[in-house]
Amino acid sequence: MTYLDDPKAGMTTVHVPRDGVLVLQLDNIKDFIRLCPEQYAALMECAAFVNWRRIEKGDGPVVALSFYKG
Repeated sequence: MTYLDDPKAGMTTVHVPRDGVLVLQLDNIKDFIRLCPEQYAALMECAAFVNWRRIEKGDGPVVALSFYKG
């Protein structure tokens, strides 16, 4: 996910404009946390790490997570 704004990297088929942010909407978040706690934790860690790695290089964050308790 680090290269979401760099299509030439060939790392993903999903792209955002340079300095853009991909928003992942997580619906029914309470059920997700209850039923899949390890996947939830991994997603949080992955998004945080991707953004941290980019910020360390001088780029902006590229992943945002949005939650809906539904």
